[in-house]
Amino acid sequence: MSDSSDLPLQPSSDLERLITLRDQARALILATMDEDGFPSLSTLPFVWHEGAFWVLMSDLSPHTRQVRRNPTVELMLLEDESRTHNIYNRVRVTWRSDVTRIERNDTRVHEMFDALKVRHGKILDVLTQLPDFHLHCIVPGAGRLVNGFGRAFKIDGFELVAHLRGA
Repeated sequence: MSDSSDLPLQPSSDLERLITLRDQARALILATMDEDGFPSLSTLPFVWHEGAFWVLMSDLSPHTRQVRRNPTVELMLLEDESRTHNIYNRVRVTWRSDVTRIERNDTRVHEMFDALKVRHGKILDVLTQLPDFHLHCIVPGAGRLVNGFGRAFKIDGFELVAHLRGA
C-alpha cells in the first residue's frame, strides 16, 4: 500500500518528464476487459490535443467492442526501450480513463483527422474513409507516474498529486 510522503514534489523535472514521455510516444497501450472478464491489451496511435488523447478505432477490433460495453479503460505510456538506461527504471505512466466515441458529424472530427494525419502519415487518408473507423476521445484521469527509483507519483491527468512511498 502506498501513501503520500513528506518528500517535496519536484513539479518542474517530474512533470517535464511526463510531458516529454507523452510527446515522444506515438502510440498508447489500452487495457480493456473482454466479455469473459479477462484483461485485454491493444495499442493505438494517438494525437494529444486540448487535454485528451484522440485515437481512431475500428468497429471490427475487439477493443472497440469492449469499450462500447465498458468505456472505462486503463491507458499506459512507456519510455522507449532504446532510451532506457536501466529496464527496471523505465519511465512509465498509467491512467484510468473513460473513452468517448465522437460521431462523424461532430465539428472536431476533421480537425482531429488532420492532426492524426500530420502525426502518423497518409494512411489516415484511407482509414478515415472506412466506415468502421471512428474517432474516440480519451481524457486521462487518476493515475500513477513512475519516473525512476524513488520517483513514483499519484497523478490526476497531468497534475502531480502526491509523491508515493512504500508502507
